[in-house]
Amino acid sequence: MINRYYILIAALLLTTPATGWSAEPAADRVRIFCDTDMLTDCDDAGALAVLHALADQGECEILATVCSVSDVDSAVTVAAINAYFGRPDLPLGVVRGKSVMMKSKFAGPVAKEFRERTKFAAKISDSVAVYREVLEKQPDASVVIVTLGYLTNLKTLLEQPATADRLSGVELIKRKVKTFVCLGGNFVGHPPRDDLKLGNVNFQRDAESAAFVIKSWPGKIVFVGREIGSVPSGLELGKSLAKTPADNPVRRAYEHYFDGQLRDRHVADLTAVLYAVRGLRDYWEIEEHGYMDLQPDMKFTWKFDADRNQAYLKKRLRDGKPNDDYIEGVLDELLIHMRRGK
Repeated sequence: MINRYYILIAALLLTTPATGWSAEPAADRVRIFCDTDMLTDCDDAGALAVLHALADQGECEILATVCSVSDVDSAVTVAAINAYFGRPDLPLGVVRGKSVMMKSKFAGPVAKEFRERTKFAAKISDSVAVYREVLEKQPDASVVIVTLGYLTNLKTLLEQPATADRLSGVELIKRKVKTFVCLGGNFVGHPPRDDLKLGNVNFQRDAESAAFVIKSWPGKIVFVGREIGSVPSGLELGKSLAKTPADNPVRRAYEHYFDGQLRDRHVADLTAVLYAVRGLRDYWEIEEHGYMDLQPDMKFTWKFDADRNQAYLKKRLRDGKPNDDYIEGVLDELLIHMRRGK
């Protein structure tokens, strides 16, 4: 009887996937579609590391990782990070058409180092085609989209008309997307307003797309302002990547960004991913009343005179002070997690 018992347990252990690695996503996992520029700042790479860590822990399923730029090196960098964390087959896309383009301090060098190792398809898909293909397969009202860069892809998707056998972009979003988490804006003051003194490049560099998407989005938007994880918050991480292997493409992104040295960088993109997966928890509070009155030059004031299904994160205070150290600790543990099998 005892031998049979141990045989049964052994069989179960051999046939049961490890926590977080089942073939089918658990019902309570957040389904994340990640849209990143992976061009401007190394915290895009850090955010993708955090996303993979959360997926490793069984908290989310990564549906796709697309770029909001047309730079192939940005896509190769995304592919390298996905492959490093054991997900080389995630749908991948870039903008096919006009997009923000600028020289990246890290994407080119990382792509050069890891191009042979990524093993991604030679022809990278159009990001909007990836949006369509992936969203159409998901359960209704199940997907969280998180944008860490420009809103170029979402504008194109929203503008797509219906065809004989496919929904319009607007109807597809209405049906499949639960929440859109948007990294952008600075929600400072009472009422919050953004005069662009702190910068708002995610909106400014493709202002046409930002204005269109924010005013036309047919569902819930939660804005993660730069003050949550960038200036003037002072939150920074990156040096701790020295604890990870030298071939970690996230570590290499930070090293290239800082000309060969590992330094701390703000955690704006990382906070957006953390919220997209875990929600508020005891990390932040949220303002759900009002809407962003966005002007063509990307300045805005938060208006409280009506509700338009928009919200923004607010810092949570501990003993009268922002809980920045706590957030840094949570993110740091995720940033330097070891890939599966290690």
